Amino acid sequence: MGAWNNIRRSLFGQPTMSNDAKRATAWQDYGYPEQLEFDNYFTMFARNGIARAGVMRHVEKTWETNPWIVEGEEGDKPRTDWTPWEKQLARVIRDMRLWSRFSAADWRGRVGQYSALYLTFADNQDPDQPVARGAKLIGVKPLYEAQIKPTAWHDNPKLPSFGMPSMYQFQQFNPEDASPASNTSFEIHPDRIHILAEGAEDDSIYGVPALQAGFNSLLDIEKIRGAGGEGFWKAARGAWALSGEVQPQQLAAMLGVEQDKVAEALNDTAADFASGMDKLLMLGGMKADSLSFNVPRPREFYDVALEDFASSVSCPVPELIGQQIAQRSSEENSRNWQQTIMSRRRQFVGPNIEGFLRHLMRLGSIPYIERFYVAWDDLTDSTASEKLDNAKKMSEINKNLTGTGLLPPFTENEMREAAGSEADPTLDGGMGFGEDDDPPANSAAQRSGTDADEPTATESA
Repeated sequence: MGAWNNIRRSLFGQPTMSNDAKRATAWQDYGYPEQLEFDNYFTMFARNGIARAGVMRHVEKTWETNPWIVEGEEGDKPRTDWTPWEKQLARVIRDMRLWSRFSAADWRGRVGQYSALYLTFADNQDPDQPVARGAKLIGVKPLYEAQIKPTAWHDNPKLPSFGMPSMYQFQQFNPEDASPASNTSFEIHPDRIHILAEGAEDDSIYGVPALQAGFNSLLDIEKIRGAGGEGFWKAARGAWALSGEVQPQQLAAMLGVEQDKVAEALNDTAADFASGMDKLLMLGGMKADSLSFNVPRPREFYDVALEDFASSVSCPVPELIGQQIAQRSSEENSRNWQQTIMSRRRQFVGPNIEGFLRHLMRLGSIPYIERFYVAWDDLTDSTASEKLDNAKKMSEINKNLTGTGLLPPFTENEMREAAGSEADPTLDGGMGFGEDDDPPANSAAQRSGTDADEPTATESA
């Protein structure tokens, strides 16, 4: 049973199937499950395109560009050189394909309450043993919630680890192909596990599944879509009613069954006829009349469920389904969406990466440093076209002030920077940068470094 169901039972007693006090079994009437487990979420994710988008859109946008790790404090003067620690870490990130593994664990965690990275070290120890100090990290494997389960917990309330797992059980199978032959398991020490749990602000391993709040709406989408498809099929195939007087003995002989099996045989014949467009119906003296009916248009009901689900995952409908709409509305949605993802980077993914690196420092797998941070490019930055447009407007403002006696408000370098180019020290009166002056802040240069032999942050991924 999921952690949320345990909390709900402890707070409110036995859960009901509705929030409607007048209709306590409303959810049962609507076909909504009372309790949700990982299997519910995974099946919905695997078979429903809207559910898959609700899980993947946030992850795809979050990892549209890779982060880079900077030694020091945010707000320090930008550097263009790599520190020795950054160089060593860049090699680990590259060799382990770490950002790809984090991205894979990220979407797996959104399917359930959490996901994990299973860390393999060159320490020649059994998985249920602590990692040997200084062991090299040699493998990172993303796991679903169903593949890694806590089996024991730290129970000393005086320790910071209180309430956290002290041992896990690793289920060695893939949920897409859980064949009994591959369903082996073994115990694994927490040193070898890194958890990703979005929404677990209480520092537990239990987050909030992305599909939980909108699960009922996803079921509505399935029912509306399925009923619409089946209704279209039946309307195109046609429904038939049989009438006429036929002796049971005659029908039994025609169908090749005993008299008491005639009704069952007729049902089988009708079902066979309805299952294909080119099937023939043997009437045996009976008359078949076509029944006509109109298929309702489900768009209005479908949109209500779609919008409710989009709200549950904080994703605009156009972004969720990849829809192109009017430019102004699309730009506003896109801007809000980018701000949502930047918030997700700052509040969940970035701190989780920092926790992962500090875990490796505690194990001695990477050198210890006191200060570092995870840096990302800004998704809310203007596009290249927007930057050029801004520079053009600045130039036009300067031009319009010519001859008025007023100084142009924008310098040449300000317009260059607005267009996305670096400042030119020969412009704006020829003032260059001296040897002791700080170079202009340039996040691209800061990321790439100056050593030709060192990988860039993007290459290291």
